Amino acid sequence: MLGKLIKHEWKSMYKMGCLMLGAMAIVTFLGWLSFRSLFRAMNGDTLDPFGWMDIFGGFTMMIYVMLLVCVSAGTIIYIGVHFYRTMYTDEGYLTHTLPVTGHQILISKILVSGLWTMIVLLTIYASFILLALSAIFSLEPIDISFAELMDGLGRLVVEMEAMLDFDAMRLLASWILITLAGPFITTVTLFGAISLGQLVSRGRLLMGVLFYVAIMVAKQLVTIMLKGFASSAGMYLNMNFNVGFIVDLFAAAVLYALSYFVISRKLNLI
Repeated sequence: MLGKLIKHEWKSMYKMGCLMLGAMAIVTFLGWLSFRSLFRAMNGDTLDPFGWMDIFGGFTMMIYVMLLVCVSAGTIIYIGVHFYRTMYTDEGYLTHTLPVTGHQILISKILVSGLWTMIVLLTIYASFILLALSAIFSLEPIDISFAELMDGLGRLVVEMEAMLDFDAMRLLASWILITLAGPFITTVTLFGAISLGQLVSRGRLLMGVLFYVAIMVAKQLVTIMLKGFASSAGMYLNMNFNVGFIVDLFAAAVLYALSYFVISRKLNLI
């Protein structure tokens, strides 16, 4: 039954996901266009005596940043609204009549929503990488090969390891883990906040939003305090980088239990 729930959830969300991916393609093109325009202006393009390249590049870069924020925030907002609508409104009545458990409903929604969040996040990373490469190879004269570029980056990493006393491979492994697990943790946190809003009598959706903001602020405060302790203990980047992930993981576990409690109450299992 879990597989059927996941399949149904995917069908109900794939249009939004494809829309976000299309938006990211447009955003990346605008970013590339702005970088090309700015670097041509910096290199003294003789065909642009009035500085139109500067203006156009700055304008498209502003649009790139704005659309990037809209795609990131829009994905989270859509997922939150979709969860609320399909779980805690009249539209969710059919879901609560299915012969399934609260865990199955919650897991199916977390897996699909988290996967789409991760896909959008990876496209954002890909956009940054493409723009960085575009900026590098827009410089004139273009006399650097890809192998030389990677060799230079490798030497830079070695110098940073010695200067900041951290293990680059361990940091990379932690970053990969956070990139893969982070979207699912964010989804659980969002669902937990929305479920927490169901425990009040009025303005449940608004309270869910306020609870989400409060949870994010509380996590940041706890993370800052623990990072301060890690830095004072001399652990610096090797441990400092993982502190936020540990706090997020603990909060997600608590919020998952809360969501399960609310959903189970809807299913009359408690």
